[in-house]
Amino acid sequence: MPGISSSSARTIAIIGAGYSGTLSAINLLRRKQSDGLRIILLDRNTRPGRGLAFRTWDDNLVLNVPAGNMSAFADDSGHFVRYCQNIDPAFNAGSFVSRRIYGDYLEQTLQEEIDAHPHSTLERMHATVLAVREVHGGGSYQLDLAEQVPLNAHQVVLAFGHFTPLNPGPFPDFFKTGSYIANPWDFAALDRIGGDAPVALLGAAHTALDVLFRLTSQSDARKIYLISRRGLALQPHRSHPQSPPVTGFPPFFENLAPTVRQYFRALRRKALENVAQGGDWRDVINSLRPHTAEIWQRFSLQERQRFLSQVVAYWDIHRHRLAPVAHLRLNQMIKSGQVEAIAGYVQGYAGDGENVSVEIRERRSGNIRKLTVCRVVNCTGPNYDINVIDTPLIVQLRSEGYLKQDPLKLGFEVNERYQVIDSEGRAAQRLYYVGPMLKARYWEAIAVPELRQHTRHLAEILVD
Repeated sequence: MPGISSSSARTIAIIGAGYSGTLSAINLLRRKQSDGLRIILLDRNTRPGRGLAFRTWDDNLVLNVPAGNMSAFADDSGHFVRYCQNIDPAFNAGSFVSRRIYGDYLEQTLQEEIDAHPHSTLERMHATVLAVREVHGGGSYQLDLAEQVPLNAHQVVLAFGHFTPLNPGPFPDFFKTGSYIANPWDFAALDRIGGDAPVALLGAAHTALDVLFRLTSQSDARKIYLISRRGLALQPHRSHPQSPPVTGFPPFFENLAPTVRQYFRALRRKALENVAQGGDWRDVINSLRPHTAEIWQRFSLQERQRFLSQVVAYWDIHRHRLAPVAHLRLNQMIKSGQVEAIAGYVQGYAGDGENVSVEIRERRSGNIRKLTVCRVVNCTGPNYDINVIDTPLIVQLRSEGYLKQDPLKLGFEVNERYQVIDSEGRAAQRLYYVGPMLKARYWEAIAVPELRQHTRHLAEILVD
């Protein structure tokens, strides 16, 4: 692959071709100033848009957001719905379609933008990036690639997404056994679990339900245990979801001290008031979405810590809701006894060949309960602590001071222009990040409605 020296075009390298990387490339192509740009989209996978959420081919896994709010473009809310209606006219803005279809949509949208902008060059590279280093003089970066010659770029966008969950608890010996599956998104490992023996899932949120639906699609007789500290259940979307109206900052938060206690008391009062007037609590939660970043930034570090330790579990089950069909399927499994949700704390594991004994202290009673399962799957959610991620690129960027972990370990620090902040607190001039680790700055940064805005803003900055 030729470097900068062989081309006069300004080169932008995007590392990661999941949702954030693919949308960044699409938005760059759509900018009028993009003519003459050379955009390189690098990913270990060969197909763009097929990040963690959308690489599945299992149509049992559906979007948790209705189609009407899943457009790639904030200025064209019906874009994805029209795509779906070309597949089946029965689809509408309230439909919860398969994640496979959404992956297809991202691929096609990227290709359409490539075809529509022949004066810009977009190259897709199947490559693993091992290191990104600033070239002496600060005018460009060199990207070291596995088994390929290095690549140079004037600007670099880091667009990597989620990383494997941290091992929960002090049980290192068990975590080394074949009875433990550390990566819940490794469907090949899940598919190798034979027979109908029970399986324990650590966690009860979206990751756990993806694993649950995968395992029970293979065997409708298999018992699944959902183990979580609080035993909270994700709430469903309405069968006919409504798009939230565009509103100003919530008046029920005005003139309050910026504390978690004050804000959530006001939120609860407003939700109860809305229900009492014949409305729905979901409308109150939805009204916060355009303002969540501002609310997060109003909180002090101490208040953010309090939110994460005391409130986030309750926030998540109401904010990150399930598609109605998924919620119905889960409830039917619980009623039949195939799925059991347990609130408690794992005290230890004991392995015996294909059988694993999981010892749990139940939350309410304090009693010790023992389960016998064939596998334990870690579904506790993505890890954002860059100090323990062992991916070569993250290790290099961290160890050489290009990245600075945020105090709450939600990602790393960036400024308002998406420039990464180095270990000395300085903003990089040509190194950017977009993706779920923006949680550290904005909190809301893992769903399409927010990330499409971030990728559009980043494209504007890159071509200015």
